[in-house]
Amino acid sequence: MSHRSRLVGALTSLMLALSWLAGPLSAPASADSTRLCLGYSACARAGMSSAGYASVSSTMYWRMYSGHNCTNYAAYRMVKSGLPNTRPWSGSGNATNWGSAMASITDATPRVGAVAWWKAGVWPAGSAGHVAYVEQVVSATEIVVSQDSWGGDFSWARITKSGRGWPSGFVHFNDVALRSTTGPTITGVAKVGSVLTATAGTWSPVTPTLSYQWLADGADIPGATSATFTPAPDLEGSTIAVRVTASALGYAVASATSAGTAAVLPGQLVNTVPPVVSGDPVVDGTVTATSGQWSPTPDRVNLKWYADGVAVRGATSPSLAVGPDLVGKSLTVRATARREGYDLVRLNTGPVGPVDPGTFAPVETPSITGVPRLAEPLALEVPAATPDAESVVVEWQRDGARIDGATAPTYQLTAEDLGARIRGVLTYARPGYTPLRTRTAATGVVRSEPVMRLRAVPGTGKVKVVVKVSAAAVAPVEGLVRIWSGGRLLAQLPLVEGRARSVTRDLPAGERTLRVRYLGSRTVAAADGSSVVTIG
Repeated sequence: MSHRSRLVGALTSLMLALSWLAGPLSAPASADSTRLCLGYSACARAGMSSAGYASVSSTMYWRMYSGHNCTNYAAYRMVKSGLPNTRPWSGSGNATNWGSAMASITDATPRVGAVAWWKAGVWPAGSAGHVAYVEQVVSATEIVVSQDSWGGDFSWARITKSGRGWPSGFVHFNDVALRSTTGPTITGVAKVGSVLTATAGTWSPVTPTLSYQWLADGADIPGATSATFTPAPDLEGSTIAVRVTASALGYAVASATSAGTAAVLPGQLVNTVPPVVSGDPVVDGTVTATSGQWSPTPDRVNLKWYADGVAVRGATSPSLAVGPDLVGKSLTVRATARREGYDLVRLNTGPVGPVDPGTFAPVETPSITGVPRLAEPLALEVPAATPDAESVVVEWQRDGARIDGATAPTYQLTAEDLGARIRGVLTYARPGYTPLRTRTAATGVVRSEPVMRLRAVPGTGKVKVVVKVSAAAVAPVEGLVRIWSGGRLLAQLPLVEGRARSVTRDLPAGERTLRVRYLGSRTVAAADGSSVVTIG
C-alpha cells in the first residue's frame, strides 16, 4: 500500500473515531447511536469484551492494518469465528468495499455475528467507510455493535434506525448460529395410540423459540407440529423422529433432529368397563351380553358364546336364546375387540348359570268322563300346557297303582277294577323342561251293574219274598236286602249265594206294594225292585 493510501486511510479512520467518540455516554432512544463503553479495559469492566482482540491487535488479519483499525478488528472476529485468515475477496480492503465485494452475502437483515457495513460517506463513516461486529440484535431497528477505529479506540455502541447512523447493510460471513448443545430426544413407547413426547434439548447462545415437526421414516407428517405426537394406525412399522427448529431474533434459524424410535408397534386397546352377561339362564329364556367399554373405541367388538368352555355353534349375537341342550351348563361370552393398527384383545365374562330346565305354567286339573261301571269306557280330558308340550304321557291308576298297558286317553273298565277307584295321571314333556305331572280326581268305586229278580208269594196274613241278585264278573253277589211295605220295614236279610228269602206274617188283608232294595257291595251297585201282592 502507498504512503498516500496509508495517509488517506489514517485520516478517514481518525475522522470516524472522532465521530463515534464525540457522542455522549448516553442518549435518548430516538438518537442515532449511543456509546456504551470506550477502551479495552473500561469495556471489559462493563462486561463488554473485545473477544481477545486487545491482546492480538498487533497482528494483521485478512491483510488489514493492525492496531486500532475497524477492518482489522472485524476481520479478527471473522477469523475467530472459524474463517481462515485469508481475505475472501480480491481488491481493496477499505471498509466501504466490504459490502460491495461480498454483495452475494450482504443484505439489510441484522444478525448476531454479522459485519455491520457503512458505505463511504454514510454517517458516521468517512470516505473509507466503516465496519463493526454485531453483538446483539435488539429488534429489526436496534442493534448493539463492538468496533475499533483508526486513530481512535475500541468501543461498544447501541444503534437505532430512527435517524442517521444505520448501517448500509450487513455482511453475513459466518453469523453466530443457534446451536443444539444437547440434541432433542423422544420419550414414550412408539405404539399406535400411545403419546410420544419431544424434549427440545438445550440451545445456545440464547434461549430460542422452538417449533416441532414429527417425521415418519424421514418424511414430514402433515399437521404433526406440537411437542407431543400420537402415531396413527397407518404408521405401524414406521420409525418416528422429531425435528426441532430454533429461532431467535438476530440469529439464523437452526434445526436438530432426534434419533428415530424403534418401529411403531401395534397399539393396545384398554378395557375400561368389562363385558357382562345378564338375564335368566333358563331354557327358552334369553341372556344378553354387553360389549364392554374400551379406550380407544374399537372398530368392532365380536362376541362368541360358550357353554362349559365349548363354543356354542353360530352363537355370535349379543343375545342368546337358551336351548334345551344347554341345561346344566354355565354360560360365558368372549368379547374380541379390534381396531386398525391395534393388537386385538380377547376378554371373557364371568360365568352365569348353570342353565336351569324350563318349567311349564300350571295347567287346569284334568278330568274323567264316563260312569265307573264294569265294561264302561272312561275318557281323559287333557288340558293344553304352556308352553306346548312335545308329548303327553297318559297313565291310568287303580287305587293309586299303575295299570299296566293303560296309556291311551280312554280306558275300558274290567273286572280287575271292581271295588277300586280309578284315576288318570298326565305327564307333560318338552326337551329341556322339568316334566309336569298332574292327575285327575279319583272316580267313584267301580261296580258291576246288578240284575235283581223278585218273587212275592202272598198267603193268608202273610207274604213270602224271594230275591235273587246277580252281576257280571261277581259270583256270588253278597250284601243286604231290605223289604218295605207302606213305609214299614218288613225285613233286612243278607244274600246267601246271591239269594235272600223272607216270610212276613200278621199282615192285614188287602193289596200291598212291596218295595225291595239291594244295598249293594264293594263290587256290585245297589238295585231297587217292587211287586204288588194281595194279602188274604
